[in-house]
Amino acid sequence: MKTQKKIASLILIAITILCMFLPIARFEDNSANSLGEDIAKQQDKLQRAQDKLDRYVSGNKDADTIEKQQKQVDKEQSKLDELIAQQESADKSEADALTYSLLPGKLPAELELDQQVINQYGLYNANFPTFYRFIWIAFFLLIATAVLEIATGNKYSSPLYTIASFTNLAAIILLCYTALRIRAFPIKLPYSNPIINPLVLIPLLICPIIVLAINALSQFGTKKSLIYVLCIFLSLLSLLPFWIMIVNATRSSQQIQQGVSLLPGSYFSYNWQVLQSKNFDLRTGFINSAIIAFGATILSVYFSALTAYGLTVYRFKGRNLAIAIVMGILMIPAQVTSTGFYIFMYQLGWTNSYLPLIIPAIAAASTVYFFKQYMEANFQISLVEAGRIDGAGEFMIYNRIILPIMVPAMATMGIMAVIASWNDYLRPLMLLTNPNMKTLPMMVKELRGDIYRTEFGSIYLGLTMTALPLLIVYFAFSRYIIAGVALGGVKE
Repeated sequence: MKTQKKIASLILIAITILCMFLPIARFEDNSANSLGEDIAKQQDKLQRAQDKLDRYVSGNKDADTIEKQQKQVDKEQSKLDELIAQQESADKSEADALTYSLLPGKLPAELELDQQVINQYGLYNANFPTFYRFIWIAFFLLIATAVLEIATGNKYSSPLYTIASFTNLAAIILLCYTALRIRAFPIKLPYSNPIINPLVLIPLLICPIIVLAINALSQFGTKKSLIYVLCIFLSLLSLLPFWIMIVNATRSSQQIQQGVSLLPGSYFSYNWQVLQSKNFDLRTGFINSAIIAFGATILSVYFSALTAYGLTVYRFKGRNLAIAIVMGILMIPAQVTSTGFYIFMYQLGWTNSYLPLIIPAIAAASTVYFFKQYMEANFQISLVEAGRIDGAGEFMIYNRIILPIMVPAMATMGIMAVIASWNDYLRPLMLLTNPNMKTLPMMVKELRGDIYRTEFGSIYLGLTMTALPLLIVYFAFSRYIIAGVALGGVKE
């Protein structure tokens, strides 16, 4: 790294550390407004006492009763005058707002958290020792970043830059967390909720990000390492929901309601027994879903590829119109046609049958469009011409030459079609009323039918059983997707 960039990085780190000692938030004295509610309540009490006195006078009550009520009115009026005087005094006083800096830490002693807000939302954990500890960790990470960059000396390329980038990245994450945490403090009256000072917050977050960008853009090894870390993080983030689903399948309902856990529980057998007690027939549901999903996928992939082949290879009148119709169908939501589709299937007598869930998959507009675009990028018309010269028929050319070329695209759309058909809930719900023909999504939905108690553990177990075949299909065909990406990057 050049000396100028190193000096700029050190200056930015110094600015970040300096901002940690500057007031990042202020808590204004809201005493006058806090008395407003008390004054409103007291005015209501005074009005009720006055109304009662008026009723006594108009009702010719005895003098002792009227005098006693008059004293009550005077007492309420005295309290109201006292509150109004306190509010006027608070308005005239110019009390300074309380301020807070990340370092040396500790909120002002005058502040008090609103426990009612914390209990209401249940998402806020006022663990201040951990919060302060994160601030100090971020401070020392910034110090370590500066020390590592200084330790590189005059070396243009050094592993220390990569280490410094990661320490800086960790500091950025902690600073973002602390800034969001401050904004979430529910402060109890008479002080207001924290007001963040942007003149401190912006350089506090932007400066270390600029330092990270300088290191990443200047050092190829650093940039490559950060890309790997980002890819690993995104991969773990995408796998996290599946892992949580599997873990919750081994936990009880009480444990699930208490919060998220990454460690499996010991209630798998209990949840399985609950599934069996609720007539969750895994074998029947799996067979029904497999018949629909794989039957629809085979028809969709084969005939969509055949249609795309015809639109790509043959030049005929109305070809552009046909392509436009295919693209127009893509813009029509499936929910719009669901009612007409059900009426049509009912008139054909296809209710309580798998046919309406399989046969219409032949006309898959999105799959046709995807195959057409794939063939235009990776298909050579000379292959078809060579097949015709050798005497091959059109279907032989399609089956023996075209399909092997389209295997990566077919695997990709096959996975999408299996997932869409396997997870389809609305159409089977409309067409299938026979309990022996229910699919797995329909069975999982029925697990919530108990009005007395919902067994979330058994529901997650049912979801896991439903998603497991999809994961197997994906991992079985993912290598074809990778092959398709590699093939698309090669030009003749």
